[in-house]
Amino acid sequence: MRAPTLLLAATLLAPSVLAAQGPDRYRLTIGTVDSLKSTVLNGETRKYLVYTPPSYSDTVYTPQRYPVLYLLDGDAHFHSVTGIIQILGTGVNATYAVPEMIVVAIPNTNRLRDMSPTKVTTGLDGKPAPGMASSGGMGNFLSMIKTELIPAIDAKYRTAPYRVFVGHSLGGITVIQALYTMPETFNAYIAIDPSLWWDNKVLLKQAKDHLNKANYYKGKTLFLGQANTMNPDDTTTNQHFNAMLQFNEVVKEYNTSGLRFGYKYYPDDDHGSVPLITEYEALRFIFDGYRVNLGRALANPSYLADHYKAVSENLGVPFQPSEAMISQLAGFAVGQDTAKAIQFYELAAQMYPRSFRSFDRLGVLYAAKGEKSKAIDNLQKSLALNPNNGLTANKLKQLQGQ
Repeated sequence: MRAPTLLLAATLLAPSVLAAQGPDRYRLTIGTVDSLKSTVLNGETRKYLVYTPPSYSDTVYTPQRYPVLYLLDGDAHFHSVTGIIQILGTGVNATYAVPEMIVVAIPNTNRLRDMSPTKVTTGLDGKPAPGMASSGGMGNFLSMIKTELIPAIDAKYRTAPYRVFVGHSLGGITVIQALYTMPETFNAYIAIDPSLWWDNKVLLKQAKDHLNKANYYKGKTLFLGQANTMNPDDTTTNQHFNAMLQFNEVVKEYNTSGLRFGYKYYPDDDHGSVPLITEYEALRFIFDGYRVNLGRALANPSYLADHYKAVSENLGVPFQPSEAMISQLAGFAVGQDTAKAIQFYELAAQMYPRSFRSFDRLGVLYAAKGEKSKAIDNLQKSLALNPNNGLTANKLKQLQGQ
């Protein structure tokens, strides 16, 4: 495809995020705030933030189901993660590198309690640390996520059976503990500069036993991003830095579990700046191979179905292009090649058989080609799904000679 043609396609396929009208036309909504009262956490009310992609509230095309990304330290990282997903997943600049996703961000109440796996009473120097008194509540926190929050999200939203769990620092070891103790809950895990030094490296010491179980984590993905936390003034071993290096070595040596593991060191980022770049690269790693090449799709419509079939096999969960994406490609192809446009609409009709729109467009295109019987068949299907469509009824009458 010539570059100007692909550029035009990118322009036409890029969604608009500035469509608000009326009194709310100056309001930009990123997400909503909700809460639940947790029995597991002794009646504590926990707020959570929810982002839904732009297509979630679309009323034109068939409603979709979406993977869900659960995000720790949610108030700190909500904007960065939702922004990355919006750019990479919704077709902005014609980019479909990751799926559109729902993001559920969990703000903190007692961070130390919720994100520490064991009770600790002393600091790294071995001296008593009264500030650690609340530590060791991670088990209950993860139980709340698994047995209360996830079911609540699945009940309220159109979710797909693919979940990603993301955490930074203490949140990073919470992600690793979730992999150890409830691997069936999430499909992919992102640990950002995790605090593997905790409690004399307790989670690091457990890594070999968990990873040395044949196929135990088959189909699961873990990405670990490490910041440059080395300090020239360090006079003792940097336990935080070295614990991650050791974890990476353990995975390389002992991983027979089927876990797909990615690791990257970011020498130009510190503990505070590393989340953004890790979030981006981890999502690209998890969804490697997901990116849709629109140029190939426009050149060969069958590529689209083949592509999503391969994606589904790789991720272990069914994925398919949205009806909106297929229809947009078909609409662009109409002006270039009617036969390809028909292929796109046939694909949409196959994947979304309860939607009248593709059958209607097929009827019009087949009529234009002079294939009367196919035109009548598709218009009848469209009218059966949408009986009150007067335009389609008139088209059908004209073809039938009534």
